[in-house]
Amino acid sequence: MQLTHFAPATNMLWKHIESCGHDPAPLYRKAGINPALLKRSDARINISHVDELWQLAVELLDDPCFGIKMTENWHPSYVGALGYAWCASSSLKTALDRVVRYIHVVTEDLNIKLSETPAGLKIIVDLEKSVFTLPQHHDVVASVLMHMCRFNYGDELLPVEVCLAHEEPPCSKVISDYFRTPVIYDAAESSITLAKQDVDIKLSSSNKELALLHDEFLMKYLIEIKKGDIVQQIQSVIIENLPSGKVSDNLIAKELNLSERSLQRKLKERGTTFRTVLDNVREMAAIQYIKNPINTMSDIAFLLGFSEQSAFSRAFKKWTGTSPVKYRNSLK
Repeated sequence: MQLTHFAPATNMLWKHIESCGHDPAPLYRKAGINPALLKRSDARINISHVDELWQLAVELLDDPCFGIKMTENWHPSYVGALGYAWCASSSLKTALDRVVRYIHVVTEDLNIKLSETPAGLKIIVDLEKSVFTLPQHHDVVASVLMHMCRFNYGDELLPVEVCLAHEEPPCSKVISDYFRTPVIYDAAESSITLAKQDVDIKLSSSNKELALLHDEFLMKYLIEIKKGDIVQQIQSVIIENLPSGKVSDNLIAKELNLSERSLQRKLKERGTTFRTVLDNVREMAAIQYIKNPINTMSDIAFLLGFSEQSAFSRAFKKWTGTSPVKYRNSLK
């Protein structure tokens, strides 16, 4: 399965190349990227083309610190619904949790991890198995994460520690000036550590209902872009058909142009069953829907394809060990 990258996310690089006095269009076309895709919120680009674009940009710009400088062009729309969910998050911790869950909406060749340390919350950039190996890749991810945190918290936010998994460049003052703290180079992994009191503080920009609406969209979109995997294909079809209340292995097989036997065989090869996948999707969707106070329990039961609210309540208790009402109350 080919990994992909959210096309509008490359707008930061486009704008930086322009600010350096170059026309980005020929560079993008040379990398096999149609510049028109950058304006489409539904467009994705093959990772290999994005990697080639970066290689060409390094040669053109001849600036080891351009990854840091790109950050001034960041806009929430460049990371799609994740950007708007980020802006509406109640704290930096909840915002970062969203990044961990949904980073593949932006790019499938990057993972973000969080680790609680004595110094604070450590945000780890995982590019170990990525095609993105340039020092500038580490710089741009770390600086964008810092920029996003300051965007929500305030420009006064300072990291406790910054580590970059590459050697110190000649322009390292640009990097330390951006983070406003000494930077550790040649680290085992690139990371930013933020103080616990900073990541836990309630943000004035928070909007729980808006954030949860974007969560629902992100959940569905993430499944959509993972369609190359048979389980994720099935999940996508289930989500589309849940409200009908008629989701069955026969329906899914028809939607995927498979026989029921082929569908069952493919799931068995993945060590799962249709019933397990269906229950997992319903549980995942139920938790998202319950978090949004706008949704009534009867509405949620309908959205999940249950004929009665009582049937939904029994299923939810089986999945989580508690009732939907108690689960919602526990979130308050």
